[in-house]
Amino acid sequence: MTGKEALDASQAQPQTKVYRRNITVIAGSSAVNNLGTGMISTYVSLYFVSIGGEPITLGLMTSTAAIIQCVVLVLGGYIADHYGRKRIMVITGFYAILLPLLYALVQNWRIFVVATVLSTLGAISSPALHATVADSIPSEKRTTAIASLQVISSFPMIFAPLAGGLFIRAYGLSDGFRLACIFTVAAALASALITLLFLKETMPMNLNPRKVITGNSTSEEPRKGLSNLSASLKFLLVSFGLVAFANGLVGQFYVLYATQIIGLKALDWGVIISLQALLVTVLKIPGGYASDRFGKKKIMILSILTCAPCTIIFALAQSFIQAAVIALLLVVAGTYYAPAHEALQADLTPRQVRGRVTAFWDINAAVSAASGALAGGFLYQVVGPATPFYLFTVFELIAAALIIVAVKEPTSIQS
Repeated sequence: MTGKEALDASQAQPQTKVYRRNITVIAGSSAVNNLGTGMISTYVSLYFVSIGGEPITLGLMTSTAAIIQCVVLVLGGYIADHYGRKRIMVITGFYAILLPLLYALVQNWRIFVVATVLSTLGAISSPALHATVADSIPSEKRTTAIASLQVISSFPMIFAPLAGGLFIRAYGLSDGFRLACIFTVAAALASALITLLFLKETMPMNLNPRKVITGNSTSEEPRKGLSNLSASLKFLLVSFGLVAFANGLVGQFYVLYATQIIGLKALDWGVIISLQALLVTVLKIPGGYASDRFGKKKIMILSILTCAPCTIIFALAQSFIQAAVIALLLVVAGTYYAPAHEALQADLTPRQVRGRVTAFWDINAAVSAASGALAGGFLYQVVGPATPFYLFTVFELIAAALIIVAVKEPTSIQS
């Protein structure tokens, strides 16, 4: 048997029913976890400001946490490719209990910052998670399957923000947020147990991760494999960084703008977030099918170009109805980007370096989001609350132009 045939045989293993079941396990575990995190993530910015933090400090905290993720992700990519995926996912699943527990126990913004930064260590499992998903899905169905996974995982987000908002209305921002954190601890524990008991390893033990096999020859991957990635994959990385920067500019400040400038209540924003989640649930799978049917690049470009003007319109909103309509239009426009992008990245990435490429991708996202959050916090507080929302449009348009000009879908897809 030639080296290529041996590799093909090893690559065929994750297509079995055993590994396809991993998608169900990951979807279930993520859904349970999101049921908890969705109750508090919508209101973190409001709570942070209420205990003494400021928008600039919020941006700095978000930026610092993202930068620390970079070091963690490098190690996570190495572990995913050299020591397997499951073990690190289980460990970090239990570690994820720490953050909501600390949020529930402390009411000092400085300790809040430390807790948030410590939670970023859990990102070490991100390369393993994405690699497991890519390993477990046939390439020809990748976008549809990823979209389905994301829909199932995010389904609790239809109800969780609304539940968190009801806690806040009933018990006040401080006690309501902390009570939601207790529920989040229980959900994180259940999620970790699901991963521990049911996830199957997808890294073949007989595959040498230190070498990339091509025909009958081998080459040292750590030095050459990553540098030999296609130009399309590299430009896709740059465009993704621009999108991450744009989202970092505004991500933490939607709720602040909605409550401080437009005049909405916390529960009003929770209703909007829940409606967004409902639309994602309805639209994402058809969008994934469209990407597999008509091309991932086309869907990504359409998504970015449609998203670009939405934040400007949001900044002009003056009522709940106006804010809700544009927030829903924004999520409709952006729904199709993530599964198409993740699938195209997997299509362009050799299996043997998928964990490290994913880690590098996450590092790029972390640095870009960190820069965006830091800039967004400064612009929101010093220049004007609407400024980050205007700049979002500029960077989205640049990202779309880069994909149009420099990214090509592969003729042969990585399994």
